[in-house]
Amino acid sequence: MKFVLGFLVACVILISNNYNVGTAIADFKSTFLIGTADYSTLSWLSDDQSPAWRDKVLAQIQGNGDTHADLMARSYDGMFGKVDGVNRASWRARYQKLLDGGIAPVTWLISDDSPQVYKQGLANQIEYQNKVVDAVDDLTSHYVVCLECDEYYSANEVSVLIQNLRRKGVNKPIGVHLTPGMSGKEAYVKDADIIYLQTGFDKTDDQIRQSVAYAISLGKPVVVSEYHKDGTSAEARRIGDLICNEFPTVVGTGNGRGSSTCASYAMPEEEQSKWEKFHGKYDDELAVIMLAMITFSAATLITLPFQMQYNYANENGAYEVLFAAPINESTDGGFTINESGRVMGFISGTFDKLFGGFDGDTGRNSDRR
Repeated sequence: MKFVLGFLVACVILISNNYNVGTAIADFKSTFLIGTADYSTLSWLSDDQSPAWRDKVLAQIQGNGDTHADLMARSYDGMFGKVDGVNRASWRARYQKLLDGGIAPVTWLISDDSPQVYKQGLANQIEYQNKVVDAVDDLTSHYVVCLECDEYYSANEVSVLIQNLRRKGVNKPIGVHLTPGMSGKEAYVKDADIIYLQTGFDKTDDQIRQSVAYAISLGKPVVVSEYHKDGTSAEARRIGDLICNEFPTVVGTGNGRGSSTCASYAMPEEEQSKWEKFHGKYDDELAVIMLAMITFSAATLITLPFQMQYNYANENGAYEVLFAAPINESTDGGFTINESGRVMGFISGTFDKLFGGFDGDTGRNSDRR
């Protein structure tokens, strides 16, 4: 029963839960495209680049007034230097060079246009990102789990990657970056702490405003990370200023900015406690089920014919996992399992009514019939 309970809870967390980890970070200001890829900080960790090149890049981003630098931890993208293989000593020296220069490194864990990586499977990427965390977690500001994630991963796979980082012990914000156009891709960011928004290049001011406004409407902090190919240009700086001046809840920009300031970013400590409690109790089960979910996500594109809900009560550790499937247009059936291992079947009305009345003191759904 303990394994079954762990399986059900882990499945629900992977596809439906959202949590944050407590920390506070100021306004993000980076410029990761300078002359497009010529002096891109994304190539910072590549052995294809020389120390003299890194000196030039650092001088330019310092001159831009940047606070952060975006570094790619794994990439075969032909526009940027190849990075594949974690060299702890050289990586830490390169991270420290930025820190000594007043720049906080942001670790992007995998790039787009890297089919050599994707064909090795999701488990391989999880193993790789774990090595990255072991090497530089104490030196990085936060993580972006993948660049243009929706080009090569499903939303469930992105959730698996994020959950694995949390299980690994990452206590820093984790972002998700997608191709332009957030509508229809909301599931990709449900487990993210930050949305890294790509508006697309050569957009009008109104198109940029619409894109930023929609991302903000999803209720998560937003870094508008990609809107111009040369972050040192006057136009890129103008757009960066427009974004921060007109959207006071945006927490950063990635393609250049003038003198404007975006909002600071903080993640609530309370949510960290919630995750630590749960992880401490179900570490073994989550370890086993994470592998199962990785294999399932990587091998299938199946839409499951049922709904899942996970309810958690902070005060006394009670929780309830609910599985439900439609019987007809007005009736649903399924079962629940709670922290004591008790399983209960039910027949109920619509999902709205079914999920509407969770009681935090008891872990019970008060509207169930």
